[in-house]
This record gives sequence, structure tokens and C-alpha cells, in this order.
Amino acid sequence: MKRKKRAFEKHDILFWLGLPYAMIGGIFAAVGLTVAVLSQEWIFGLCFGGIGLLFLILGIVFLRRESRKRQAAKQLFESGRYIWGEVIELMPNYNVRINNRHPYIAKVRYVDAVGTIHIFESSNLYRYPDTSVLQKQVKVYVEDDRFEKYYVDMDEILPDVREH
Repeated sequence: MKRKKRAFEKHDILFWLGLPYAMIGGIFAAVGLTVAVLSQEWIFGLCFGGIGLLFLILGIVFLRRESRKRQAAKQLFESGRYIWGEVIELMPNYNVRINNRHPYIAKVRYVDAVGTIHIFESSNLYRYPDTSVLQKQVKVYVEDDRFEKYYVDMDEILPDVREH
């Protein structure tokens, strides 16, 4: 049986933004530099290349940020230290919109030994999870007892959906 891909193994929106930005920026920067050197049109070449350099830098920043986020989640998952939390809410993430649709995030509640309530948010869920996931227990991978770095593993409780 084929294993499900974890959320940190899939590319997020920053990857799909960063890739074309870096490619187009690299092409524009190279063309601008080439035009500036070969034709001695420095103003045109520097403007064209400068815009390309800006896009290239933005693309690299997007790709680097997405890569770091994925690596952090993978390290947390591989460390194996987790706590059990309860899914309490599913809500749209209004900060992201793809094809006029917002992905969902799950809010997960964990109550520690002293009674402190901790609320964690999952990564973006691009399919609407039905309400059967509410009140289910899910693993939250954590780095230490401060819970600053965490990864909510929603892939365990989400159904495997295949479109044909």
C-alpha cells in the first residue's frame, strides 16, 4: 500500500510563487546585463537587469523560507516527540486565497499537566475536511516544553481522497 505524503513533503504556496519569480528574475537579470555590456546601453540594461534582480531576490527569499519551514517540520516529525491534542475548530485561512477559495486550518487544543490550555494551528488544508475530524485526537510534534516550534499532523486523521 502506498503511504500518504505528509504536509511537509508537499510544496506550499511560497514554493509555487518563488519558483517563477526566481526563474523570470534570473532571465531578466541575465538579459539586462548582457544588453548593457554588448550594446553599451547602460540605462536600459541596468533598469531591465535591476527589475530582474529584484524578482530573483524575491524568488530566492520565498524558496528559502518555504524550504526552512519544511525542514523544521520534518525535523520535528523525525524527532518523534509528540503530544496528543484535540481538534476543536476548522476555519478558513483568510490570509491565503487560491482560485478564489481559502484553504482551511484546524485549531488543536492541548491541556498540559498543570491545566494550561495550549492552542495549535495546523498548516493549510486545501480540501475542506468534513466535520468528522472535530473532537478527534491528533499528534502535535513538539521540540520542547515551551511549544514554540510544533507541527500538527493532520494527515493521520484526514481521509484519503482521490479524484478521477
